[in-house]
Amino acid sequence: MTHELKLIGAAFPRTGTMSVKRALEFLGLGPCYHMHEVFLNPHHVPVWEAACEGNIPDWRKLLAGYTATLDTPACHYWRELALAYPDARVLLLERDPDAWYDSMCSTAYQVVMEPVDQAEPAVRMIRRHFFEKYMGGRFEHRDLAKARYRRYCEDVKTEIPEDRLLVYKASEGWAPLCGFLGFEIPEIPFPKKNTREEFRTRSRLK
Repeated sequence: MTHELKLIGAAFPRTGTMSVKRALEFLGLGPCYHMHEVFLNPHHVPVWEAACEGNIPDWRKLLAGYTATLDTPACHYWRELALAYPDARVLLLERDPDAWYDSMCSTAYQVVMEPVDQAEPAVRMIRRHFFEKYMGGRFEHRDLAKARYRRYCEDVKTEIPEDRLLVYKASEGWAPLCGFLGFEIPEIPFPKKNTREEFRTRSRLK
């Protein structure tokens, strides 16, 4: 079966991406390309490293078999993906900037701050894409990081037509997501995955 990207996730890490990934896949809109997929496919790391240098990949080769994207690093290329897949819809996951920053500080930021020579390639790639390139190496400046997050959201809202875009919080549950994608609302609870506590336990953070 040939998959074509149907949903582009403009979704920063720690905005509910894993919960939404599970929800999309339950609905049948999967597999979903999430940062987790990079850890499972280490041969993708050089492709994303090259993209960080401006060498945009062959999306259909890289994302073959996937029908949706979420999380870093794909979220940084929502413009390019929107052009490459003109029929795909775009999902912007939003979260209160303070809650987002606090969650990032206590989870992903701690992981990528380990010594470079000890970090696995996928972690180094996250550091380059998100913390060094997008955040300019100044993530520890709370107001700056929050401002860049808000700017990201505003850029998506400005550039993607309203009829192609859903601005969504994972806490809103099934209804907005299913309405946007044309699915019936499931009778099961909306997934809640990769909480701060789960992330820290999995990453062995104290």
